[in-house]
Amino acid sequence: MLQPTTRQMFFSEQGLFERSEFRSRKAIWRMVDKAMAYNSGMHVLASKLEGLPVMSLQSGETVATILDPIIDMGRLEVVAYQCHIGRGREAHALMSSDIRQLAADCAIIDSEDEVTPVRDVVRLRPLIETRFRPLGKTVITDLGRRVGRIEDYTINLETHCIQKLYVQPPFWQGWLRSNLIIDRGQVLEISPRYITVRDTLSKNPLLAPEPASESQA
Repeated sequence: MLQPTTRQMFFSEQGLFERSEFRSRKAIWRMVDKAMAYNSGMHVLASKLEGLPVMSLQSGETVATILDPIIDMGRLEVVAYQCHIGRGREAHALMSSDIRQLAADCAIIDSEDEVTPVRDVVRLRPLIETRFRPLGKTVITDLGRRVGRIEDYTINLETHCIQKLYVQPPFWQGWLRSNLIIDRGQVLEISPRYITVRDTLSKNPLLAPEPASESQA
């Protein structure tokens, strides 16, 4: 049997605990599954994830804090999250597939054992070395038009894919139009410097193509 603590904010807000009531772990899991159904198909802004506490169903306590998403650049998918544990300096990771529920105020996992040192997760090493971060990346179209820079993006809570890009236009265009929202279906190519999307506005490129290298000449 588990006793609710003052740190179990999410469970209390969702009605999973009464002030003087005890519930079995199995019952808690059933109600968390119900809460998951409520979040089905929802999206979350990446900017809302930084500093999000990670809570364990096993202990009912906060076991880590989310720092940054670890992203597969080719698939635009959040594979894991880099986490901070206590006062330790060693980098830890939480696989996206191990998150039972991602709410506005916390991420819920079954056990703190699911937050592991990054050095122990071999498949994450290439992604961590690449360190792909969409924020601040320049977005251009396939015709060379400069669209702007990414200021935020949404993550699909079911697939863990980056679903929409929020793009701030260049300052000289800012007074003409508001920020743009680009769906992942419009993305054609991703590189360390640019994210290329399908041009739907003009046939006249605003950004000159990069000169070919000597090896391509």
